[in-house]
Amino acid sequence: MLTKQHVKSVILASMTTMPLTLWTAGAGALEPIEALGKNIFFDEKLSIPANKQACASCHDPARGWILPDSRINATTVVAPGAKPHALGNIKPPANAYASFSPPFRRGNFGPFVVGWEGGNFWDGRAEGCGAKSGAKCPTTTGGAASETIRLSDLPSGLQAAYRKYLGPIADQALNPFPNDVEQNIREKNVCQRVKTAKYKNLYRQAFGGNIDCSPNPKNNPAYRGSFKLLAVALAAWQSSSDVNSFSSKRDKALAADPDHKFPLVGFTDQENQGHDLFYGITSALNPSGKRANCNVCHNGVPQGQPPDRTGEAPHQLYADNRFHNIGVPFNREIPEVGKGTKVGLKAHVSSVPAGNFRTPTVRNVAKGLHGGFVKAFAHNGWFKSLESLVHFYNTRDVLQRCESLGIVHATEKEALKNNCWPASEFANPAAFVIGNLRLTAAEEAALVAYLKTLTDTHTPTRP
Repeated sequence: MLTKQHVKSVILASMTTMPLTLWTAGAGALEPIEALGKNIFFDEKLSIPANKQACASCHDPARGWILPDSRINATTVVAPGAKPHALGNIKPPANAYASFSPPFRRGNFGPFVVGWEGGNFWDGRAEGCGAKSGAKCPTTTGGAASETIRLSDLPSGLQAAYRKYLGPIADQALNPFPNDVEQNIREKNVCQRVKTAKYKNLYRQAFGGNIDCSPNPKNNPAYRGSFKLLAVALAAWQSSSDVNSFSSKRDKALAADPDHKFPLVGFTDQENQGHDLFYGITSALNPSGKRANCNVCHNGVPQGQPPDRTGEAPHQLYADNRFHNIGVPFNREIPEVGKGTKVGLKAHVSSVPAGNFRTPTVRNVAKGLHGGFVKAFAHNGWFKSLESLVHFYNTRDVLQRCESLGIVHATEKEALKNNCWPASEFANPAAFVIGNLRLTAAEEAALVAYLKTLTDTHTPTRP
């Protein structure tokens, strides 16, 4: 009887000849509301000055949905705004798969994890509570929170069809346009520019009428309602398979594998070993059952699906959408952002400790890493490579502190040169889970190899 290894060559051959549409519906046609959102996402005219910034300017699909400027990623990290000399103050997060984040809510996740999950942004302030009928919004008081879009903001005849797009991803879409360090354009101006855009007919197809940019009635002008619908369209596209394609090597190999279980015949031994370390699975490639503990935070599936403890779910999200302090050092290279300024969840929920940030997915973390392109990792972009980030997780509490060598607020380059790690920017980082994993250099490399299998092969094209 044939074994998995006997059919390896057959599987690998079939994987190279199967059409992309087998792996991703992202190659198919979009619904009008999704196509409208896609056009808005790439439209640089939706900024002041015009032609300066689009959503895609900070979330480039070809680079894993992050800032596509290698020089900035390697140094100052934060994105320039449309307005001259305007700068952000935190690294733009990737937005693919962000539509799976649940509405912001309380939870009991154990003694070492703050009791909140969901939302969008690093601090979860785009709560998405409008997706829940009668929900109180914002959930908390005393902290920053985004405006929400409710079912009543949708045309009555479309509420049943479009309510699925309400939530954190729609609320997040309300924010970058009027932000003066991002697109710097007011709601009425966004409405007016879409009204004359080449894709204006998509609005009519999606919402059943022409976009209304009237300033009346004064207490709730029509342009505000239209602006919210544009945010819903952005959410629709960001919820589509054009963005969330599940088309990585991992997804293809898992689907093609004879029993859909690891080790995958479409993987190298190093990649399979990286998976086993990621999940702490005892196997022939990980005989001592070493745990890198990546799955403690980077593990999750869409709501309603059973938990995935072995990383074999077809729609593994690689994020728990909760908030953690992993001990990231202060990044002195971000202009005009002092130590302890960006506090994460505490900016939204004042009662929690500073330094907890929402877990990003590790899908596409390696996308675009070619030709010397530099990506920045973690909320403040202190890490400049996956190798460095994995090494930090492994040895954070083993290597000497850079401060003991007289290096204050060391950069990643300085830390690696001196074989040290700086102290955490915020007190009480996660212990036991990371910091002293006792992984070898080869095992660190296996983890990086596995992370690279999570790169989607489908990349949305500009409309």
